[in-house]
Amino acid sequence: MGLSLLLLTNVVGCARSDVVASMALDSTWNRLDSGGPLPAVGWMRGQGDVVHIYIEGDGVAYSTPTTPSLDPTPITPTALLLARVDDAAAVAYVGRPCQYISGDSCTNKSWTSGRFSEATLQTENSLVNAAKKSANAKRVVLVGFSGGGAVAALLAERRTDVAALITVCGNLDHAVWTAMHNLTPLYGSLNPTEHVKRLSSLPQVHFLGAADTNINTKVTNSFVAKLGPDAPATVHIVPELAHGGEDWAKAWPELLHELRLNN
Repeated sequence: MGLSLLLLTNVVGCARSDVVASMALDSTWNRLDSGGPLPAVGWMRGQGDVVHIYIEGDGVAYSTPTTPSLDPTPITPTALLLARVDDAAAVAYVGRPCQYISGDSCTNKSWTSGRFSEATLQTENSLVNAAKKSANAKRVVLVGFSGGGAVAALLAERRTDVAALITVCGNLDHAVWTAMHNLTPLYGSLNPTEHVKRLSSLPQVHFLGAADTNINTKVTNSFVAKLGPDAPATVHIVPELAHGGEDWAKAWPELLHELRLNN
């Protein structure tokens, strides 16, 4: 293992342990565990008729442009930062498979070419179900960051209890995204643009950062165009913000207030 890869692995390992420890120490959040085919964890606080469920991004999928990482745990868990500043009555945060947790079924395919696979969706769906049950909720608002936006959209298409879909820097068309960055196509993944039939009537807002060089309007507009001209979908570009991080968390309370979600 090269020095740079070793250092990155150590940094991600620290990020994993720090988040798990901080959430365990906060008595307002209760841990959720996946009942799906892949190991995954989340945390939940509060109860209410509607639960806001934040889905994490891809994390550290690659340690170099061509080398899959040993651990996909995000160094900066943007979706968690957003969840923590959401003052809704019920809020949940769910990690992606093999983030914060390991298991025999964790292989790098789960966070590289298969990051939006059927196994991933079944795993994330089980966490959404667990959060909804814990919150005693009737409906869910799915909020996905980056690759979590793809997961949120794919889950929203197959569920009947989603009140709204929100993405932040969402990778809503990974075919456009991989071509734009000259990356290997995600052959083992479902693409949200091919699963929009039941989303054309679902209220949704897709936030982008004006300074984001990873996800831009080409990716978002490709998805929104498939919804049809009458779909209740809005693309909101936030000035100066880049791809995730604490700046989004600082702006999030005001952005949420503008949405006027039913808490």
